[in-house]
Amino acid sequence: HQAVIRVRNALAWQIHRFFQTRGYLWIHTPVIASSDAEGAGELFHLSTGGDPSEFFGHPTFLTVSGQLQAECFAQSHTDVYTFGPTFRAENSNTARHAAEFWMIEPEMAFADLDDVVALAEEFVKTVAKDVLDQCADDFDFFDQRISKGIVASVTHAIDTPFARVTYAEAQEILAKSGKKFEFPIGWGSAMQAEHERFLAEEHFRSAVFVTDYPADQKAFYMRRNDDGVTMAATDLLVPRIGEMIGGSQREERHDILEAEIVRRGMDPDHLRWYLELRRWGSTPHGGFGLGFERMLMWLSGMQNIRDVVPFPRTPGNASF
Repeated sequence: HQAVIRVRNALAWQIHRFFQTRGYLWIHTPVIASSDAEGAGELFHLSTGGDPSEFFGHPTFLTVSGQLQAECFAQSHTDVYTFGPTFRAENSNTARHAAEFWMIEPEMAFADLDDVVALAEEFVKTVAKDVLDQCADDFDFFDQRISKGIVASVTHAIDTPFARVTYAEAQEILAKSGKKFEFPIGWGSAMQAEHERFLAEEHFRSAVFVTDYPADQKAFYMRRNDDGVTMAATDLLVPRIGEMIGGSQREERHDILEAEIVRRGMDPDHLRWYLELRRWGSTPHGGFGLGFERMLMWLSGMQNIRDVVPFPRTPGNASF
């Protein structure tokens, strides 16, 4: 556990170093949020004990993402990032899920999906290499006691160009694999961990970006592609973990974004401040979110997210 905590510290330091040396500003975004950035509804609502809306005048909850607020600063400062705690009230007792975790979310103005993919690859490779160098003794320990070959696995990922396929191409690969999957595959099917790991571990044997997902599988803020069916979104899949990064080009067109909010049954008034960023013109912009603990698991070979968090919060467990 001492080794994990040392590597956790080094990973946080190298992440900040990566962005700070490239001119990104660290933006502190609210922990108390007034809108659901992901639209998934997995929210911890805040209450003073009586009416949930009495303190702020409307319902509030713990943030699931600082991205929407970071977009404000990207429009004024060009390159920014968040690094802070996020919360999901998803009743999921898996080795990859926690109710409280940390997220890194860079946001770039004047950027499209290709720029987001390029930043994500440079980020993962640079930070991973620097952490391996900084914590060589701890990684020797992980290699001997936790996961044989973990250093070689991470080093291979650093030295190998990341693959890139569209969601449609990924579904074709899954269909032709000859493997039996527990969850359905084919156009419109959600990518599950077993599909993600097959692509990264068995088919490409490297990290792989999957892009251009069906619109209904992704968040409202992602840019609608010209085909009208898919969004300019990407997930980075890595061996042993599956999804480690999710990102997109954001929808900068006011009318299309507002129509998407309405189409999903969301209240545009709750996101009026966000829509206003586009009303008088905007820039193409984009970014991604990295689950800090998932990257720590990928680097260290630890199998359970509970083992890389000092005081894990999971369903039924917040007793210390």
